[in-house]
Amino acid sequence: MREIARFAMKGPKSAAVIAFIACLVPMMFWLGAATVALVTLRHGLAKGLNVFIWAVIPALGWWLGLQDPTAMVVLICTFASAEVLRRSISMRQTLLFGFGLSVLLGALSPVLMPEAIDKLMMLMDEVLKQLASDTELTLDDELKGSFQGLIIGSFAASFYSMSIGSLFLARSWQAALYNPGGWREEFHQLRLGPIEMTTLIVVGLLASSIGYVSLVVFTALVPITICGLALFHGVVGKKNLGGHWMIGFYALVIVLFPTSLALLAFLAMLDSAIDFRDKVQASPNDG
Repeated sequence: MREIARFAMKGPKSAAVIAFIACLVPMMFWLGAATVALVTLRHGLAKGLNVFIWAVIPALGWWLGLQDPTAMVVLICTFASAEVLRRSISMRQTLLFGFGLSVLLGALSPVLMPEAIDKLMMLMDEVLKQLASDTELTLDDELKGSFQGLIIGSFAASFYSMSIGSLFLARSWQAALYNPGGWREEFHQLRLGPIEMTTLIVVGLLASSIGYVSLVVFTALVPITICGLALFHGVVGKKNLGGHWMIGFYALVIVLFPTSLALLAFLAMLDSAIDFRDKVQASPNDG
């Protein structure tokens, strides 16, 4: 991966080639988005935009040809987030910006990807009809609307997760090339402050009154969970616990999902309030 980043940094043409090919190949758009973000972080908006335009060409083809806007949405979110991060030098602000942008795009998803949502709703209708025939469940428009909200919220959270993953990859490339060890330290310190966490919680509560509760809550869980992961990484790094702790932790996350998701979110909110990560005593390095 580092060699890809090194090649991209040789010049705008090299970066454009990588971004174009990555977005052309199925399921590799995240690599193209990370390349766009790397150029933006390192060289600014203008040069990042040049690479972004080349990445958009195949992404637009996927959207218009196969009615799949995923590559386009992730590209837009990652590019915009990279510019916010470059200007603000704050991952907290970047996460909040990504949350807002993802909620907006999620609300527009019935327009951006109507066929995908319609197909999922048709499948869901069949499941609901079967469930209604086996139970006393009443199949009405309100129930259908709730399931459509779940689908839209899932799409928005997925797009947001992929764009943040691409941004993090770009940030790790930037650190590997120009500031070795910098990304590890930055990620280990990543946490939402009380103001940012309160903002997410309040917006989530308000969303229930306007019919977008699934969209907002699912999307808000993304930055909160990321900070929960950063908390664990930071504590393990401070205590020098070793890689086996990370392997065990991620295995536990997979086995206990979605309970593990709720636990990570709770720990992130707790850390936001009292910052107990900072209170953990660092263990001396071996040797």
